[in-house]
Amino acid sequence: MRRLLLVFYNIFIVPLLFLGVVVGSLINAKIRKGLRGRRKIIKKIQYSLPPVKTEGSRIWIHVSSYGEFLQAKPVLSYLKKLNPNIFNIISFFSPSGYDNVAVQTPVDFKCYLPFDSYFQAKKFISIIAPKVAVIVRHDIWPNFVWRLSQKKIPLILIDASIHQKSSRLLPIFKQINRYLFSLMEAILVISTEEQQKFSQLVEDTKKLIVIGDTKYDQVYERSQHLDRIARLIKEPGLKQKKIIIAGSSWQADEDYLIPAFKQLSSKFEDLILILAPHEPTPSRVEEIEHRLNQAQLTSERLSQLKPGQLDSHCLIIDQIGLLANIYYLGKITFVGGSFHYKIHNVLEPAVYGIPVIFGPKMTNSSEAQNLLKHDAAILVNSSQEIVEVISNLLENPEYAKGYGERARQVVMQNVGSSEKIAQFLLKYL
Repeated sequence: MRRLLLVFYNIFIVPLLFLGVVVGSLINAKIRKGLRGRRKIIKKIQYSLPPVKTEGSRIWIHVSSYGEFLQAKPVLSYLKKLNPNIFNIISFFSPSGYDNVAVQTPVDFKCYLPFDSYFQAKKFISIIAPKVAVIVRHDIWPNFVWRLSQKKIPLILIDASIHQKSSRLLPIFKQINRYLFSLMEAILVISTEEQQKFSQLVEDTKKLIVIGDTKYDQVYERSQHLDRIARLIKEPGLKQKKIIIAGSSWQADEDYLIPAFKQLSSKFEDLILILAPHEPTPSRVEEIEHRLNQAQLTSERLSQLKPGQLDSHCLIIDQIGLLANIYYLGKITFVGGSFHYKIHNVLEPAVYGIPVIFGPKMTNSSEAQNLLKHDAAILVNSSQEIVEVISNLLENPEYAKGYGERARQVVMQNVGSSEKIAQFLLKYL
């Protein structure tokens, strides 16, 4: 019965998925880029992948995008430290991951994941010939899982979690997911709560191992390197200002943030909003500038900022790769996506011991829920609540300090899973 599901998937679902990608590429630049990157992908890998130097030293790690790669990076570093002969192959689904990762320590080889067809999966696994395979979080493709199982190559899912509204739990998808999870060697879940959720889909519960979330390690390690924002740290007078940072914001977030900041700026002197849109494209930055102007708030772009001349209500971060460290500058942080569709990384500000606030769209984030559970973050549902919460935090430094300290404590108590995962993987290498 379960194999029939795979046959059905290959005959009916795979062609529809490919058609969807082709049609999507006509209207979406990111999909188009990913499609182009996969042209003759098997031949590209075959010609560029170096031969195995040490028998059995290859490990294949698949990530969906750049965020998942960052979660995998501490594991890669520990593996290299524990066994320098390991050769890792990192595959990406999204161009945002592939384009932003260089082939340098700890990455040995990178490539796009081929399309999930039976023959592509068969050729890909044959060429890369890993001793063990790893999927980070959730980007699970049936033909690759099945082929690994056929070749008796252990597959391990790390940082495993299922958010409350996951389609994996729907009756229509449960059977195929049960089958795919049954083919895995182990599923390393981030918490006992996630272990309970996975038990609905995993028949052999011995495969479920609570080991923690590498996201905490990644965030902590990144917080130790502030050189990328040295210019802002040295900006004259910036430290004396009351800085609110809105990270990874979407238009829906700004619908609440901008009116709230307008009220707050008339109430508090030396208040500045550092706003980092999720995708700082020229059109998005122009849109934000227009909206701020309509609210009679002045703004500057980071790319155009001259030293000592920051004198606006808002600084727009129009460059990527800086936000995780920019949080260091804040007195209070708002995490974007939480009024849009799904919240972004709440741990990046939490590690600096800064009060964290966010909107209601946060069921996708176990980290956000964990902060709330420990009274280490504040949930807001409207512009007026944003005004009231931020006012309270600015007017009561000890109250704000308590939230910041609890947030950092949550992060530090969960650091250490990357080394445990690396030690676990070494058993197969």
